[in-house]
Amino acid sequence: MRGAMMKTAIAKLTRLAALVLVLAPLGACALADVASGPAPSLYVLTAPTPALPGTAMAANTQLSVREFQAPSAIDTGRIVFQPSPNEIKYYAGARWSDRAPRMIASLLVETLTNTGRFPAILGPETQARTDLALTGDIRAFSAFRDGAGLGEGATKVRVAFFVRLVRARGGVVLAGREFTAEAASASGRMDDIVAAYNAALDTALSDITAWTLEQSLAAMADEARLAS
Repeated sequence: MRGAMMKTAIAKLTRLAALVLVLAPLGACALADVASGPAPSLYVLTAPTPALPGTAMAANTQLSVREFQAPSAIDTGRIVFQPSPNEIKYYAGARWSDRAPRMIASLLVETLTNTGRFPAILGPETQARTDLALTGDIRAFSAFRDGAGLGEGATKVRVAFFVRLVRARGGVVLAGREFTAEAASASGRMDDIVAAYNAALDTALSDITAWTLEQSLAAMADEARLAS
């Protein structure tokens, strides 16, 4: 009996050792494949300095920028290509340096600050209390192909935002407006596509900034009128 039990135990150990030997190379291959894959290229966008009229007044109000809401397909660090209105793809091997909504919020803070017309512009992570807040929705942030065209200028970028200026105390919406912009890529190369993203976003952020200054001044005037 003892001999039979020993044989059974030895047989089990032998099968286990064989299984380990089979799986070990597979695990090593899987790790090698992950480690040897090329890292994606990371891209950043830059904030513009809007050309406001020299007579533009300064808004004596503190403003915060909240992270805009976005559909899950855009709320990512991946760079969107939309081959048709009902289909979304992503460029392989290329990513933004941050999630698109957070990147856009940071660039909007920088654009508003670049005007020098606000005493303080605070980002989404700041907990300090402000007078006004910018909220909104990202409705488009993608590259697309203009019709069936190929070659230079065929790939374009479209950005679209619906922006709301809100009184931080009470959450009353003071004004809202949609902003859209497009820019053509010089080629299908990733660097040129990112440059088109930057150009379209520059236009939209500059327009949002001019509108925000105008609406903030109007809100200040209304508040002063009510207080008098």
